[in-house]
Amino acid sequence: MPRGARPRLEREVARLRQVALDAATAGLFVFPVRAGAKVPAFHGETRCRRRGVCAEGHQGWEQRATRDRVQIRRWWSNTTRWNVGVACGPSGLVVIDLDTSTEPIRAWDGATTGREVLDQLAARHGETLPDTYAVRTPTDGEHLYFRVPEGLRLRNTIGGHGHSLGPLIDTRAGGGFVVGAGSIRPEGAYQVAEHGQVAELPIWLTTLLTPPPAPSPQATPARGLSTKRANAYIAAIQADELDKVEHSQAGTRQITLLGAARVFGQLVGGGELDADNAHAALLDAAQVHIGVAGFTRVEAERTIARGMTFGMRAPRIIDRGTAGADNHVDEA
Repeated sequence: MPRGARPRLEREVARLRQVALDAATAGLFVFPVRAGAKVPAFHGETRCRRRGVCAEGHQGWEQRATRDRVQIRRWWSNTTRWNVGVACGPSGLVVIDLDTSTEPIRAWDGATTGREVLDQLAARHGETLPDTYAVRTPTDGEHLYFRVPEGLRLRNTIGGHGHSLGPLIDTRAGGGFVVGAGSIRPEGAYQVAEHGQVAELPIWLTTLLTPPPAPSPQATPARGLSTKRANAYIAAIQADELDKVEHSQAGTRQITLLGAARVFGQLVGGGELDADNAHAALLDAAQVHIGVAGFTRVEAERTIARGMTFGMRAPRIIDRGTAGADNHVDEA
């Protein structure tokens, strides 16, 4: 080799570097993943010595993910066959991760794959999945790539828990990553299953993946109310929320119902409303939407249950003042 010449890059390292460069060209933020694995190559926070790039604070894979071609070439410049990680949050992605199982899921017509569950979920909502860029994993799973609608922040979900889409379906968004096509594991390679553009996440999936609003302290009247006026105050809150539900538009009806259910749940948690009556009132308000543009009763009931459960974590109690105040306390 001539003096000063760079050593020739090993063929497999060169191939993986090109995979990373191609992903960056497509607008994705990438970083090294351990060779033959799906674990970030960067050190974890518990092992951070606060040196180098971490001198002013730990820099993990999400902070260091990049589209900078010089940095990418530097990472994939030795003999280590780093796999390619795609940081979903910085890339503006939500990736639906469809897994497989050997045990049929009875509640989902015996489904054994996340793809079957997702197809059933779409059918229940009267929707279809748009064509989008997809990757087949070495274990016969799928990664469906979608663009997050502008202004929306989503986080990861775990199949069958919280506000996930269902069993065998995880999602990766802010705080999550996937291993990119072209990467290798002992079980096989990540391969492109569907070429083409990354589609925007459909509204119905956006709604399902958007967590209920975080409970926040609720303003109550500055002074205690009489029982009569407190009841009127609660009734006004209910009427306002139910009116919002009834008059919500197709694109916002589920989010509106979720928010109303959260408010009702707070009042239930504070002992101001009966849970069954609150659920019935919300379902009655949502009735106008059931059967319209694929909105189902099951969907409405599930949304109400989620919202009320979340709201009850932040109980709201209306101050009724002291005993005997019914006849003497004016409304603030």
